[in-house]
Amino acid sequence: MKEKITDFVMLSIACILTAFAVRFFFSPFLLTPGGITGLSISVSTITNIPVDIISLSISIPLLIISTLVLGKSFGIKTLYITLLTPVCIRLVPSLTITSNTLIASVLGGILVGVSIGLALSRSAATGGTDIIALLINKIFKKLDVPTILFILDISIVLSSWAISKDFKTSIYSALSLLVIMQSIKISTKLLK
Repeated sequence: MKEKITDFVMLSIACILTAFAVRFFFSPFLLTPGGITGLSISVSTITNIPVDIISLSISIPLLIISTLVLGKSFGIKTLYITLLTPVCIRLVPSLTITSNTLIASVLGGILVGVSIGLALSRSAATGGTDIIALLINKIFKKLDVPTILFILDISIVLSSWAISKDFKTSIYSALSLLVIMQSIKISTKLLK
């Protein structure tokens, strides 16, 4: 029982970290460093539909498929983080903590990387491209999850460039993605 409580506390912290990254660092600078959140920011820019609504709309079908393929325990924890993250994004006020895009991309990347690392360390996913990467890895076992995740996420970064036509923002988004990947590696090692 204690382990389950610890799981859900850690997953709650992961949701809050992601919300801080989105509201304080990514959204104010239109940074889209991959992931379902990054894709949601891009789509929101075009449609004016709130980021949390788009994120949830993409994540729910992924969650259903991943539960069927990756198991019930994984599915329950991932459902929790998938539902709580958009709520946290909605509840955290949008603030501009810095006026420096470089600082925003690095700090946002650290927060999201640690968030994903927390989720993975508790045998869950954040409801994003990490689910897609895990599902692809289930079929193509020779492809490792970090490589699949990077390919998926860099595609989203490139889409942000196509949408915004702002090469500088795309470079900062790519930098943030690199910080996310490194933060995942570091946090998963520390949380073992």
